[in-house]
Amino acid sequence: MTVAAPRRVYYRKSLVVPTEHGAWSWLLVPWLVGAVVGLATPLSAPLPILALLLTLVGGLSAYMMRQPATAWVRIRRGRGRKADQPLALGWMLGFGLVALLCLLGLLLLGRSALLGLALPFAVILPAYLVAARRGRAAMRSLWMELAGAVGLALTAAAAYIAVTGQLTTTALALWALLALQNATGVFYVRQRLAGPQEHDANRSLTLWGHVAAFAAVAAAGALAWIPWLAALPFAGFLVRGLWAVRQPRPVANMKRFGFTEVGVELLGGALIALGYLLLL
Repeated sequence: MTVAAPRRVYYRKSLVVPTEHGAWSWLLVPWLVGAVVGLATPLSAPLPILALLLTLVGGLSAYMMRQPATAWVRIRRGRGRKADQPLALGWMLGFGLVALLCLLGLLLLGRSALLGLALPFAVILPAYLVAARRGRAAMRSLWMELAGAVGLALTAAAAYIAVTGQLTTTALALWALLALQNATGVFYVRQRLAGPQEHDANRSLTLWGHVAAFAAVAAAGALAWIPWLAALPFAGFLVRGLWAVRQPRPVANMKRFGFTEVGVELLGGALIALGYLLLL
């Protein structure tokens, strides 16, 4: 009697695909804003489209690397299937290799200014791995979600540098604006998904998080550090945040809620980009 060898598994969705579906917009919308503003800027480095594609693929790979990396850490801590450890390690190294090759390609294209963004990424990824060692609750804490939202917004500066080849104040301002937009999204979504008891516990952070974001961009606009139009979406976020904290507002349809949030992110990003385009 012949015993069939166990079929080797090369892909498991839970080990490869991040579970935070809304985070995709936190990465792609900043990239789009940085690309649009960069392409409209008189400054231009050689092969901007190729450089943009490399930043997109590299950024997605770096983001995707987090899921198998955290799974691998959890398995080593005895919180997952031991048989999945080689699979998680393989995908982690694979995504890391693609991200590294994209970075090398960008350096060959003369985009060495991108190295200025390496430090924030080098801080955020280890923070996720430390949180993974502590368990699922630590991974889903407010501060880890905020760190992820700020880190994903780095693609705004990366896309701008990919086109212009320079790490300018505009690149840093785009990162800051999109990071604040992502952060207000974190506060709002957590508030809407909170139960009645959590609602009251979260409302102060949600309220003051929105107020601080609006105050920061309003002050930057008054000092002419950013276009005034870039502050407009934050006024809308503040109004929406005030509406959310007044009383519990359960989400009736999660899919519709998710698509609405993507639309809000796109609209906010479009207004920020338009503000810069009107200055050119």
